Amino acid sequence: MVLNGKIEYGKVQFYFLQFTASAGPATPTALALVSVYSCPVQALLVESSNTLWACQYTGVDDLQVVPLSSIVACVSVQRLPPLPDDLPRLWFVLEKLGLEDVQLAAFGETLGDEPGAGEGA
Repeated sequence: MVLNGKIEYGKVQFYFLQFTASAGPATPTALALVSVYSCPVQALLVESSNTLWACQYTGVDDLQVVPLSSIVACVSVQRLPPLPDDLPRLWFVLEKLGLEDVQLAAFGETLGDEPGAGEGA
């Protein structure tokens, strides 16, 4: 999301509509309550050539109400496996997670159960 002209990452807690009282009909504004992640750990960001955005989850310590229009993308944030000298509970951002990374299969179906699987070429 874009906050104060900067890219920030956050976890949306919920979305809601705000209705403003005016002379005419009420106009809703779409908003979101977001828990904003901390700034990235600069040492890891520099060492990774700006590819590893590792940050801490702030929970309720940094809740902000933002316009829905400030949310520009949906990303995955995963737990970073800790090293002995790392800050505790670091998370990292995955921006290009998509369906091309997985193969969908129905419950109880194995990948070899497709029609014609195992038959002669």
